[in-house]
Amino acid sequence: MLSRRIEIWLAIFFAVLAGLTAFVWAPLDSETAAIYEFRRQVSIGDAMLPMVAGGGILLFSLAHLFLQLRRRRDTDEDPLFDRTTLFFFVTFGGVLALSLILMFWAGPLALALFGSSGDDAATYRQMRSSLPWKYIGFVLGGFTLVFGLTSLIEGRVRWLRAVSSILAVLGLILIFDVPFDTILLPPNGDF
Repeated sequence: MLSRRIEIWLAIFFAVLAGLTAFVWAPLDSETAAIYEFRRQVSIGDAMLPMVAGGGILLFSLAHLFLQLRRRRDTDEDPLFDRTTLFFFVTFGGVLALSLILMFWAGPLALALFGSSGDDAATYRQMRSSLPWKYIGFVLGGFTLVFGLTSLIEGRVRWLRAVSSILAVLGLILIFDVPFDTILLPPNGDF
């Protein structure tokens, strides 16, 4: 943990940056608003994701600022960057890499293994918006990301984290995929 003063300045910096991103940059730099209606069809606009991300970063930066303001003044020096810290960051990067690999390749691999074969075989690009193929990569990659990072931060693996991780991924599906017909969950838009 950094010193109290550095933590406060970092929280202020990221809160200001997130606020500018969410409320100035994203709306002004996007072709469509966060949610727009075109020919009686409600769609998510280009500004939605950066505004949600910026709002989330703003919220957590303000929470971090509040916690640091309540923290007692520290008298000890900043901790050193030791082997434990290096192991944490390497493991953090490994969990991120594994979750991105699963998210990107689990759907196409599942289709190649379990999809129809022969002359009528479909490519993943053709099947990316149909059940169950559109959810395989998102669910596996999202679960690995949330479960892996929460377990790493807590320092132990708990079944409650597995349940909360799958609920978080299902919640994202309910928010971003179910109400909108034109949305392709990540990484399906890349195929």
